[in-house]
Amino acid sequence: MRTSKWREPIFALLFLILAALLIGLLSLAFRPVRVDYGAVWGPYLAEPRDSLDYLYLGSSYAYCDVDPVEIYDETGLTGYVLAGPEQTLSQTYWYLREAFKTQKPSLAVLEGSALAFQQYQSYTQVNVGYMPAGLNQLGAIFTASEPELRTGLLFPLYFYHSRWKELTVSEAADALLPSETDTLKGFTPVNGVFAQIADGPFTRAPQPEEVYDENLVWLAKIADLCEKHGIPLALVFHPTYSQLPADTRERIAADAAELGISFFDWTEESQSIGITPTLHYYDPGHLNQEGAAIFSAWLGNFLTDELGLSPRAQTAENASAWKWTVQERHMVPD
Repeated sequence: MRTSKWREPIFALLFLILAALLIGLLSLAFRPVRVDYGAVWGPYLAEPRDSLDYLYLGSSYAYCDVDPVEIYDETGLTGYVLAGPEQTLSQTYWYLREAFKTQKPSLAVLEGSALAFQQYQSYTQVNVGYMPAGLNQLGAIFTASEPELRTGLLFPLYFYHSRWKELTVSEAADALLPSETDTLKGFTPVNGVFAQIADGPFTRAPQPEEVYDENLVWLAKIADLCEKHGIPLALVFHPTYSQLPADTRERIAADAAELGISFFDWTEESQSIGITPTLHYYDPGHLNQEGAAIFSAWLGNFLTDELGLSPRAQTAENASAWKWTVQERHMVPD
């Protein structure tokens, strides 16, 4: 009698567990594999534990401008660009919480364009949806995501179920199998030159006061998180041709100083860095691949010479992998 009494609840519980596992597997299989243009979590998590000298966060200005392979070639520093398209500071906070679970870099660098972003931008589904499942993703869903997107972020099959018509076995396998490290390290190269770049620089409008103040709250949370982990934080503006007004940047410098954050404004430093606008800007906000190589080599020297960053010891296997990546990147095709 006792066995009969519990049989149905046990079967019901097993059914729910199996259904949840099946939905989870289908969600992963149907979601497109992400390898570039930000939110590239799989290869990041495949990096050897505590092997990165620096972690670079921010928007597409980060993942288009910063090439960790060029930095490594110049300085021996290992790093990863864990950025996302139009990534807000609230999303960056949860990214850092998750990132620190596997890495303790000697420096976190935050590209600061998000201080001029709205509360929600256009790529929440990507930025939050590709985070590893867990408490940090849940935090991002409920504090850094539009309410109307939360159902799909909690149950990704809601977003991607229609892909069953186009999904191949190979794509599903790639989505379900563990990721390996990649040769881009979060960088996405883009090529071409913006036709009207010579008409710049171009002015970006700052956000209303209440939006900026909310962004400062999240910046303070990021600074506190880095301090808790004993990791210095640097806030930077890249040498772009899409520029916030000088007085806005001066205010940001003052607010960063009040929060104890090192701030470096390279907005108007393209010439001293070696960037030629008519050659090296993909558009007013992003460097093309050639411009990114120039900026990244300069950045590597800045990290070592100005901030005192030095390469940490690596396993022979990881050191060999980085050196091989440099060789592959610079190999001249036949």
